Amino acid sequence: MPSPSKPTPLSETWPDGWNYEQTLSQIEAITHQLETGELPLAEVFEQFSEAVSALQQCDRFLQEKQAQASLLIETLIDANPEDSPD
Repeated sequence: MPSPSKPTPLSETWPDGWNYEQTLSQIEAITHQLETGELPLAEVFEQFSEAVSALQQCDRFLQEKQAQASLLIETLIDANPEDSPD
């Protein structure tokens, strides 16, 4: 079980094949549908809920990648202590 302080790895959160760019395209398509104003109200709420869920996935993905980048930067700084500022 992952520790609460670390983000859940992407592989444990989403199935294989999850793709950030495809999820963004899905959000854009939903947004376009909502902006047309042609959907029945029940469908609007269903689509809105789907878009929010997709946005949350993207946000978690970006947070995880940011944490990985920060860790890599820290590793580089720790590996080259003579290059780090005093």
